[in-house]
Amino acid sequence: MRITSLLAGSQVQLLMPPAVRYRCVIFLLLLVSWGVVAASLWDGWGAMALLNWVGVVFGGITGIMVSLPRSWQPWRLAELGWDEQHIYLLNGNKDEALALPRSQLVALERERRVGHDGQWLDFSLDLQLSEEELAAAMVLLDLKAEELHLVSPSVYRFGFKRTWHGRRMLARRLSDLQSV
Repeated sequence: MRITSLLAGSQVQLLMPPAVRYRCVIFLLLLVSWGVVAASLWDGWGAMALLNWVGVVFGGITGIMVSLPRSWQPWRLAELGWDEQHIYLLNGNKDEALALPRSQLVALERERRVGHDGQWLDFSLDLQLSEEELAAAMVLLDLKAEELHLVSPSVYRFGFKRTWHGRRMLARRLSDLQSV
């Protein structure tokens, strides 16, 4: 399933960066990167030094990457979505989603924890998955078997680190997930 098809439905909530703030940051990155290119070219007008070339090359690469339309889509950074019937595990880079019935949500842990690779996780979901669903989730999220956390038989914990919201706003958004 594609994330873009999920966005067509108005009932799906995605845990992604706030669109206005996200686009403001992308716009500032665009201005700064092309500003660095312009300043490097202006400064090196007569004879380009190494520092000028570094500014032109890296500012230009950053400017081109930020100018691409896919960079302006905040849903590309989403990891989780939900509606009344399903929970969606998302991979924005691949534009893919895995729909799981909401009844498979065993627990929602809101306390911050350290993940297997040392990163802070803002919350985690305990999901009851069959072998096929687990394999699909591992492929979607690019997980290896040693990165899985088995809570109880057929119940796995998935941690989420990119929540994009403050603690209170995250608690409000997750209460929507937990309430239905």
